[in-house]
Amino acid sequence: MTFLLRLLSRLLFIALAFGTAPASAQSEPQEFTRHYDGVLGTSFDLTLFTPANTDTEAAAAAALTEITRLDLVFSSYRDDSQLMQLNRERSLSGAAPELLEVLGLCSQWEQLSRGRFNCKLGRLLAAWDTAQQTQTLPDRAALQALAASAAARIEINHSQRGVTLPDDVDLELSGIAKGYIIDRVLAVLRSTVRKATAIKVDIGGDAIYWGRPPLSTGWRVGIADPLDPSDDGSAIAVLNLQGMAIAGSGHASRYREIGGQRFSHILDPATGWAVEQGKGSGVVALAPTAAGADAAATAMSIQSAREAADWASALPELDGLALEAGGTPLVSYLWHNYVAEQEISDAEAVLRLDYTLPSFMERGSYNRPYLAIWISDTGQKPLRHLLMLGEDERWARDNTRWWRRVGRDNPGLLRGLARPTRAPGEYRLNWDGLDETGNPLPPGTYLLHIEAARQDGGHDYQSLRFALGGPPQSEEIAESGELGRIRLQVGK
Repeated sequence: MTFLLRLLSRLLFIALAFGTAPASAQSEPQEFTRHYDGVLGTSFDLTLFTPANTDTEAAAAAALTEITRLDLVFSSYRDDSQLMQLNRERSLSGAAPELLEVLGLCSQWEQLSRGRFNCKLGRLLAAWDTAQQTQTLPDRAALQALAASAAARIEINHSQRGVTLPDDVDLELSGIAKGYIIDRVLAVLRSTVRKATAIKVDIGGDAIYWGRPPLSTGWRVGIADPLDPSDDGSAIAVLNLQGMAIAGSGHASRYREIGGQRFSHILDPATGWAVEQGKGSGVVALAPTAAGADAAATAMSIQSAREAADWASALPELDGLALEAGGTPLVSYLWHNYVAEQEISDAEAVLRLDYTLPSFMERGSYNRPYLAIWISDTGQKPLRHLLMLGEDERWARDNTRWWRRVGRDNPGLLRGLARPTRAPGEYRLNWDGLDETGNPLPPGTYLLHIEAARQDGGHDYQSLRFALGGPPQSEEIAESGELGRIRLQVGK
């Protein structure tokens, strides 16, 4: 008996010793991706980062089931959907809770957008569809009358889940329903795959990004140029998103052609007429929910680029980008918080800077430092602003050298290029050798400036002289006050 107990104990020890490592390895997040065509009339892309032993196929199936279920509620292409039943019968009892929720969101965004977003444009859209079929422009007075009707309120009886439509109003929910479905799919996935660390749900280019992939600070998302909708079009921005949704809208790829003229598929709820080309030429909206981003993108498309950017700045938890007719981007006040820092590989870099933000936590309360890094010629003329951490001008001025040489004459840097402050730690910055205009700097001698200031803390500055076009260079500076160890490497 004693021998058997010893043998069992030994086997148990071996199992624990050698069985733990594989289990830990299996717990590392693994990437699972699926692409489906023909979903809601477009494509559905799903990415999950989960432990290796997760039943990801079951999760994907649950997501598809949820999409199919909600399509039966919101589809304007299926005669058997609750939406189409309501439009036909004018009233509905026992409506799906999801339909009531979306109608509530419609009312909310109609108010937030001051009428620029409206879910009651079904008859206006039908009039334009008829105009395209007959190749006869719709009557402006008739459209104006339908637009006036679309301002009426929908009657909702929540106790009986009843909905009654106003006269001359049909619902058209495409401006928000897809986003709502994306939100619901994410909720299903999070409840199905509880150990997931990152999830992307993308339907037709509108998407939500939850969590963050391994070894990253968030999802890197390229923004296609709304004025160049080709598949190989270049990105106008790269964002770093975590717990955010994105939606785009524009006039370049979707339009009606009537009598040899092109008319936007987006209608102005105030007049019923197609939005004029050039107004809201292309927009991108960011919000915590896909439904919110979807509705906001539509509302921004009704406005000029300046109006759209200002409107997005005024609303909490909403940011956006709008292109003017010539392609100039205008952004909301906090858009730059989501812009990913340019990633230049070590092989591509002309200069690599490793810098450290030291920790002072043991000394009591801690405020993160404002940091400025820039390049100048030997006469102190700024040539390239590389990094600004911190967005409040009051504290940015404490970086006195940066403020005198760079910030004072370029106040837009704080609004357009500054990033949130960072916690103590080690960071890397690569530079591609280009100046602010995108042109390569010629061989010669330059200065790299690093300055840090902290509220209730200190202020420190370092400059390093380096040469372009010469042999490789390496230099290291020990920690000094607000600046930790700095290491500079020049040359590919």
